Amino acid sequence: MRLTEFSDYIWSLRDPRTEGWSLSADYKFIFPLIALYLYVVKIKGPELMKSRPAYNLKPYILTYNAAMVITNAFFFWNYWKRSYGGGGYNLFCQGISYSTDKNSMEILELTWWYVLVRIADFIDTIFFLLRKKYEHISTLHVVHHTLVVFSGWLWLNFGSDGQVLLGICFNAFIHVIMYSYYGFAALGPWTRKYLWWKKYLTKLQIFQFLFLNGHILIPLFYDCGYPRPLIFLAVAQGLLGLTLFINFYIEKYCSSPAACRTIKMTPGEEAGGQRLLVDSRKNA
Repeated sequence: MRLTEFSDYIWSLRDPRTEGWSLSADYKFIFPLIALYLYVVKIKGPELMKSRPAYNLKPYILTYNAAMVITNAFFFWNYWKRSYGGGGYNLFCQGISYSTDKNSMEILELTWWYVLVRIADFIDTIFFLLRKKYEHISTLHVVHHTLVVFSGWLWLNFGSDGQVLLGICFNAFIHVIMYSYYGFAALGPWTRKYLWWKKYLTKLQIFQFLFLNGHILIPLFYDCGYPRPLIFLAVAQGLLGLTLFINFYIEKYCSSPAACRTIKMTPGEEAGGQRLLVDSRKNA
């Protein structure tokens, strides 16, 4: 099959309900935005900050984390009540009907907004940049943020309801926990004794990828009307995310068997709440 034929086939699978939607569903918005993000955080930002002192952004960081906790809790609840918690979704296997009924369209509209919230995660990197915490702007951190936004655009165009919606619900829920942790960590060193569960955030994210990779495979063996090409697309993204987070966990916690079982916080993490790269933002 020629490349153009393959491209035409892929686009023939597009969800007609979101065709023509702007911003988070439009590649003319998403792709330049991702390019701008990469340029700012890896090139222009460090260049501008080179001769400037680090900014004290604690009030803004606390406000940002609190807002993200509330926002992600809102999305989790509204997704859940329109799907598994009252929307008639089958937790085991849920197909895509491409229906334009009120409930289905509300799910798609929620996803449009949810991708914008994942774009707001870029602010996290900007905080690191302005505080000159360049060690936190790792390749893994930047790639993860980039892929989450790209994935959001992708699923909006090909179908963000059905079987894949459990992943979005899970992702929103984990973001509530994650930003709660970051908020507590940003309060200062006195919170250290309450943040013993830091390591388990990454473990939870790894579990998320393992569980959701298994869940998205169900329609391969039990036909519930979920398109097979979307299954393979989701599995590819899930395996990539799983690999990234397992690699991070090993590098961060497993320099030795003993170190893998014990976790200590660095001064920078106590004061600022270092990103563990556990937002999944992912699979969204």
